Amino acid sequence: MTVRQPEDEDEYIKAVLALAMGRGRSVAEVIEEITGEIPDEATVEAVRNRLQMGQESNETVDIASLLEALKGMQNAWQ
Repeated sequence: MTVRQPEDEDEYIKAVLALAMGRGRSVAEVIEEITGEIPDEATVEAVRNRLQMGQESNETVDIASLLEALKGMQNAWQ
């Protein structure tokens, strides 16, 4: 699953309408869908921060790969 900025105003409007109609999901829900586990707040915050950085630099963020990297770091620190 990847996240990126809307490519144009039409795509942006579609995204805003989808969110207004209740089709949006929280970061925690997306993480849980990918991992099958309820994430802790530190993981949610790390993903939010990376999404913000991606938005600022106009790059696509692969959430599944990010979660794998975070899991690897957590395992290395234990």
